[in-house]
Amino acid sequence: MPEGLRSPTVFTPKTVSEAITNKLKNQDARFWAGGTYIMSRPNFYPNPNQRDIISLSGIQDLSRIYHADRYLEAGAMVTIQQLMTMGSFIFSKELYNAISTIGSSVIRNQATLGGSLCTSDRRFTMSCVLATLNAQAEIRMVSKAATARWVPVSKLYDRKGNFLFADSALLTKIRIPTDSSSQMQFISRTLDSPMLNPSEAVILGLQYSVSQGGVTSPSLCITLPNSCFYMSQDFDNLLSTLTFPITQDKIQKVSRRLASDLHLSVRQNTNKLQIERAVRLLEVILTEINTNYLAG
Repeated sequence: MPEGLRSPTVFTPKTVSEAITNKLKNQDARFWAGGTYIMSRPNFYPNPNQRDIISLSGIQDLSRIYHADRYLEAGAMVTIQQLMTMGSFIFSKELYNAISTIGSSVIRNQATLGGSLCTSDRRFTMSCVLATLNAQAEIRMVSKAATARWVPVSKLYDRKGNFLFADSALLTKIRIPTDSSSQMQFISRTLDSPMLNPSEAVILGLQYSVSQGGVTSPSLCITLPNSCFYMSQDFDNLLSTLTFPITQDKIQKVSRRLASDLHLSVRQNTNKLQIERAVRLLEVILTEINTNYLAG
């Protein structure tokens, strides 16, 4: 081992409560799921300030997955591939395809649901997709009481994409709505590779329904992996004013509002082309929705 470096201490709890206790006693230690993203960082090793590790791999409760009447519940240690295998019988084709774009099969077999949602400063496809669907996350607070509470995945991040519970909570479960009787439609699109080219990639998720000749109950999420996680109730309200046929004037109005919002939301030095790509992508999707509606 190079001089000045040390091996991190690895804690191996068997229960969530034990993991929380480990964290309380070792505040600088980090929760470790699959490690896919952490180990890919250029400063991961060698690093003289290597943080200790609380491995979650031995907590069986976090590896459970099951389907209830209206949702699929998965523990934080369920891999993306395991989620796809279970979801192949449950998810819509669009949702299944969106998840299948995450990395290679090798990555999907190692990367966990919790790890993909809890990267500290970058947001990828899973965060965007689950936030769009109004999936819920159970988090256990790092405290003696280890209080558990459910929050929407969209509330895990700020507008710039920072994970808000990095050292204050442990994400333990996710609930993904699967109500087949719902009339909601889901669209997911990704431009470029969020992992390999985060400064140019765009991830968009949109859930909506069509009723009485208009767009209803829209939920839009746009993610610029290293600079923005955008969801806005005000913007969703604007989308809900769209009626068919959706004219180019209406689309341009929506586009101008989105461009303005994104410029105010992103981190400094964000690639302006990335914002432009996000705006144009939404224009394309709205045009597709309009065309499909008019075609019957």
